[in-house]
Amino acid sequence: SRREFLKRAAAVGLAPMAVSLTAPRGSAAAEEITYFTWSGYELAELHPSYVEKHGKSPNIAIFAEEEEAFQKLRGGFKADLAHPCTYAVPRWREAGLLAPIDVSRLGWWPDLFERLKDIEGTVADGQHWFVPVEWGRNVILYRSDLVEIGPDRQSWSLLFDEKLKGKIAMFDGVEQAVFAAAMVAGFEDPFSLSDEQLQEVRELLQKQKSMLRFYWSDQTTLEQALASGEVVAALAWNASYVTLKGQGVPVSVLSPKEGDQTWVCGLVRIAGGEGPEDRVYDFLNAELDPRAGRYFIEQYNYAHSNRRAFEMADPAKLEELGLSHPDEIFKNSVFLRDIATEELRQKYNRMFEEVKFSG
Repeated sequence: SRREFLKRAAAVGLAPMAVSLTAPRGSAAAEEITYFTWSGYELAELHPSYVEKHGKSPNIAIFAEEEEAFQKLRGGFKADLAHPCTYAVPRWREAGLLAPIDVSRLGWWPDLFERLKDIEGTVADGQHWFVPVEWGRNVILYRSDLVEIGPDRQSWSLLFDEKLKGKIAMFDGVEQAVFAAAMVAGFEDPFSLSDEQLQEVRELLQKQKSMLRFYWSDQTTLEQALASGEVVAALAWNASYVTLKGQGVPVSVLSPKEGDQTWVCGLVRIAGGEGPEDRVYDFLNAELDPRAGRYFIEQYNYAHSNRRAFEMADPAKLEELGLSHPDEIFKNSVFLRDIATEELRQKYNRMFEEVKFSG
């Protein structure tokens, strides 16, 4: 997944390894907050003002995937803050896991991109339940020396093009696969499909499966296939574009007319957290600090929610990542969000599994 960068960094010692999931208890716990996050996001550079004020990072607990975090929190694990993406927020809130966030206590809030402040599912009952931190796009990469893409082919339909049979790779993820097919079918809301629409998506994905070289879940495998020419078009993470360009591989990013698939991750307050509330807001502000944003951009190849981070970052790096004009990206973005209902989520999952394992 897009988290592979962080896993690789940890493997070579660029990021500290995960600490124990068991948070400290008793009086020590009451003096410090606990932050529940992905491996690689515990770096002090991502919350500089917190370290400056308190002399150290907060207690850190690590999860591998959001579903794991959801189940552990629901099972009683104590934390003050956690780090999901927008599509997880409604489910977590409905499960009673979240506490609202008073954005008036966030000094950097006025500097955040307006488009990121009220993504569907993150504001409810007149309150904010999520603070955006990092964001990026799932992109269509193609070998520009092997595939000619004219203006009429700037579309998600490239991943369903029979002319590329045997040369396409698709990410092994139901949200991404359904999204791509729904865009090709012309459906406005890929996260709330009717049964009839879902049947049309199934047919498109079944057709696509017959043309795929493979479904991928390992970023390195995809990059090697694109580098060798085994695959000439794929749904990929932006980090793969940076990696391949750095290797001299002629890859380009397609700009689909239907809209980019954009993800946003950030912080939520956990209901029942035992740490000091002042420190919770100190940490929220620290993650929104443009210095943290610059580090996200220049070291992790992700964008940040604070506009000022873009003013501080290396312009050449922004150009390399295709982030020189973030407001233009937002205009052409369809933000990933939660599938409308649990029942529909199960339908999506069941349909995708049936397609993948069909003959």
